Amino acid sequence: MSRNLLHKSKLEAFKAWLDSQGIDHRPPRGDYQVLQVLCVRRGGHFWACVFDRINAPEHYTVDTRIEPMVRRFIQSQKVAA
Repeated sequence: MSRNLLHKSKLEAFKAWLDSQGIDHRPPRGDYQVLQVLCVRRGGHFWACVFDRINAPEHYTVDTRIEPMVRRFIQSQKVAA
């Protein structure tokens, strides 16, 4: 898992970006999950998570399988600004 990748203030914008890209997401399951994102790969599909961390007050931890997706979102935010 990657640490300090998705800022907590950007979660709603990330969800909107996922919708605009046609990427499914669903509510979390469990205490530390914040969001589940559907990943489609050659081997099938799976739900990867964004997690909340007690010791990281400003950022969420992101499953490494969706890290490239989050990086594309961050880059799209920089281009739009």
